Amino acid sequence: MTFSICVREETDDGPVFGVAVATDAPAVGALAPCISHDGVISTQSFVNVRLGRRGIELLPDLAVDDALSGLLTQDDHRELRQVHGIDFRGNAYAFSGDECDGWFGHEVHGDEGITVAGNMLANGETLSAAVEAYRESDGQVGERLVDALAAGKEAGGDKRGHTSAALKVKAPETTIYHDLRVDEHETPIAELRRVYEAAREASEQFTEAKKSRIFD
Repeated sequence: MTFSICVREETDDGPVFGVAVATDAPAVGALAPCISHDGVISTQSFVNVRLGRRGIELLPDLAVDDALSGLLTQDDHRELRQVHGIDFRGNAYAFSGDECDGWFGHEVHGDEGITVAGNMLANGETLSAAVEAYRESDGQVGERLVDALAAGKEAGGDKRGHTSAALKVKAPETTIYHDLRVDEHETPIAELRRVYEAAREASEQFTEAKKSRIFD
């Protein structure tokens, strides 16, 4: 009932991680996306929140594939789970249990720092469309992630529709538009874009005002 994208981008100041997710259930941002300066994970399908939260905790010492595959071996219901992510070393991993509801699947583009996964989707084009939109989009990571969600929805998305969406970014410098959720809305991805743009504008205005007070 969910599709999501995890990304890693290299910058002069260090890696930037991001995750965006949409589903036809309330408050997906409270469950699926997990992020730190060590990596990013999305856990979905019949959600086991521990896969995301514990997986992130393990990343300083383990590669994301070792961390998640190890946690899955201890999960008696792993065939119902879907989880994917990327770590600060550049490792990428995705798993879709055989008992996830269809259409389900995932893509791993480790050389580009992108993973995507989805279940209960209208079709398999959703994931490819999200990846392509992220690749082609300009702007900051958060903006590109919202573009990816919008493209995934246009290609089919959750076959039941969409109720909530969320965005998280972990960068060397955190801003107010790096952690946003739309918990229940008729058009959550469009609303997430509106909130993102409003938060970014407010952040930029605050930054300019602060600079003006310092240097005037």
